[in-house]
Amino acid sequence: MVTTGEWKKTLPEPSWLTQPFWDATKQGKLKLQRCTTCGEYVWTPQMACRSCLTETLEWTEVSGRGSVYSFVVIHRAANPAYTAPYTIAVVDLEEGPRIFSDVIGIDPENVTIGLPVEVEFEDVGPVALYHFRPRR
Repeated sequence: MVTTGEWKKTLPEPSWLTQPFWDATKQGKLKLQRCTTCGEYVWTPQMACRSCLTETLEWTEVSGRGSVYSFVVIHRAANPAYTAPYTIAVVDLEEGPRIFSDVIGIDPENVTIGLPVEVEFEDVGPVALYHFRPRR
């Protein structure tokens, strides 16, 4: 377990709009907004649905399973707190939306498009970060 004092990477600062997302990650859950009018998932958090423009969004738990849609391997970290190489990816969730994160638990040279992944949480004090790792 990492304590806040040891953590050297930038942490997200939840706002009134994103707080429910970060509250869920602290509980080990991945929740996205979903429109109660048209059923579309909305990511990143918004005040209105991008499809039908209503403001009837609710936070809904998703499976956290998906596959790598696209990725890039960072070979030179811009911040000394990060150890390169590491993989940043866009993940297609089973429920349909795409979410941006990193891929851990696999050598970056072995990440491929279509790689089945699942979410994993890392409690770093004020928030729990979400990562994706190859599905077991």
